[in-house]
Amino acid sequence: MNRTETRVLVKRVAQGRDPQAALSLYEHSMAAGHKRIALLRYMDARDLCVPMTQQHHAYACAVANALSDHEMAAIAQQALKRSRERSQERRAQ
Repeated sequence: MNRTETRVLVKRVAQGRDPQAALSLYEHSMAAGHKRIALLRYMDARDLCVPMTQQHHAYACAVANALSDHEMAAIAQQALKRSRERSQERRAQ
């Protein structure tokens, strides 16, 4: 996935609350071996009620277990902020 494709998907998640885009971003992060961004994308997908497999959950759990409490708190805070921004965007439409 190139940067242009990633930007389009990020916009679809942020503005369109697109669950398929959220899943595509998360799976791309998993395949690339990303850690923090993968966990954030997992949380985005969960927020958008994306159905996920055990593999999706296991990857997120493994990443979370490798992070410190401080790192987890920061990611959770960022995920909450993103969720709120999506909700506000949705109400504005």
